[in-house]
Amino acid sequence: MLDRVPESPIPVVGVAQFYARDIPEIPFPEGTDLLQVLWCPNDHELEAVGSAPAPLLVWRRATDVTDVLAEPPMRDHTTPDGGPETPVADLSYEDYLPRPCVLHPERVAEYPFPEELPEHLQTALDAWEDDSEHSYQYLLSIAPGCKIGGWESWHATDMYELPCDVCGTETEPLLQLDSSEWDGGSAPRWRPLEERHLEWSTPECQETLEPTTLQLGRYAALTIFLCPRSAEHGHRLTIQ
Repeated sequence: MLDRVPESPIPVVGVAQFYARDIPEIPFPEGTDLLQVLWCPNDHELEAVGSAPAPLLVWRRATDVTDVLAEPPMRDHTTPDGGPETPVADLSYEDYLPRPCVLHPERVAEYPFPEELPEHLQTALDAWEDDSEHSYQYLLSIAPGCKIGGWESWHATDMYELPCDVCGTETEPLLQLDSSEWDGGSAPRWRPLEERHLEWSTPECQETLEPTTLQLGRYAALTIFLCPRSAEHGHRLTIQ
């Protein structure tokens, strides 16, 4: 259950938006070319996830977005009884309010989590890791950080199925929102070369490590899954 419930509805918060022209791999429903990811910036008890912000996916046509506001209409909130306005930040969890930032996407090659591989490949990887100072998971497998598509990392729980609630088809990762872009284990492989000169614990390093300032779960990543048959079937979630 929520440890606090606002007395009246609060605005959802914009998290990210993507255009089909930039990322055609996203399964946009017919007639749409803009995906806006929003969520309620408070804890919700979600099935198989626990406490997390509740996402909302809005599929639109970019040409329909004609009047773009210079300032978001969600800075203040007025109570129904006409009481004093309260900043949305005071009605939300700070950890769920993303810091505005510009996306600089980079395409990378990923490989499935070891448990998703055939048994003979898992055995070969285990033998390779026994002779290596690094882990397959950190070196080659799954990119950490915020990303579109790719594979899920099942490092916090056992791997489990996420069938579509409408048709039963196994869902696939759409968007991962991570609390950090890399950590001590994944830094040798996934920390950008352009940022490796920055000293740990400095403000400059912290800004590249946590550009969105989101804190999800126990410093974890929230992944939104979509049905490959229809994006309009809704979504499923994990936190790893």
